[in-house]
Amino acid sequence: MPILDLAKACEERGFTGLFLNEHTHIPVDSSRSQYPPGGPIPERYARFWDPYIALSFVAAQTSLEIGPTVSLVGEHDPIALAKAVATLDVLSEGRLVLGVGWGWNREEFEAHGFPANRRAQVLGETLQLMTSLWTEEIASYSGEFLDLKPSRSWPKPYQKPRPPILLGVPPSPRNFERIAAWADGWVPMGNALFDSDLPRHLDAIAEQWEARGRTEAFRLSILLTGFRRPGDANAMTAVAMGPAQASDVLERAEKVRAERLIVGGLGHVGADKILPRLDRLADAFGKALR
Repeated sequence: MPILDLAKACEERGFTGLFLNEHTHIPVDSSRSQYPPGGPIPERYARFWDPYIALSFVAAQTSLEIGPTVSLVGEHDPIALAKAVATLDVLSEGRLVLGVGWGWNREEFEAHGFPANRRAQVLGETLQLMTSLWTEEIASYSGEFLDLKPSRSWPKPYQKPRPPILLGVPPSPRNFERIAAWADGWVPMGNALFDSDLPRHLDAIAEQWEARGRTEAFRLSILLTGFRRPGDANAMTAVAMGPAQASDVLERAEKVRAERLIVGGLGHVGADKILPRLDRLADAFGKALR
């Protein structure tokens, strides 16, 4: 389904945003990388839009919130990406949410000139360098992989001090430290809303948040790929939910103070299949919210 048609259909049905994922390319030989759900890498992963260009069209023709979830920012030139992100944030009047991660495809990351086993470190340096460009009149940065001599760059982002950065990573003590150090919130991987450990993970992040003296509100976005009945992890895909399941999802999201639910699983198919799925979701959540 053409992306602008999809965006307008989402807006017409009361959804508030559209988020895209990112892969710059998929090396034919990805033998050292494990596709997270298992099995072969789907063909569509080599056909993703550039999220920043595609979402600029969405922002221009709708009022939707936009963002990559997640962008592999370590695979970009950080100076150019900082300008692109700031430009998109200004032109959308602050509707950009920047979901970021370091990615699972080792060969893809290495093609951009960095060692695959240092993906997290490159991501951290990229975010710090971009934040300097966004927030300082004379920006500079010096790290192991990246370096920026004192420089001036505009525009500055519409949102202050920067668009919200949400780190998409698995739960671990080290990643909780990274969230508190580099980001403004978390996008848990997988179908985290039904993970009984999620409250414990959020408590651990809160400890790191406090330890760094951060006082701003922590921002949590939840990816929703399915609805799980007790004892059956694959009982229902998200797009097949009815009002009862949607009500349970909303209750769970409220308990963990999620600010956003991002529903996945619409499929890379035509409007004849996607529109009925959007209608079902809109009906289910609409009834659950009444």
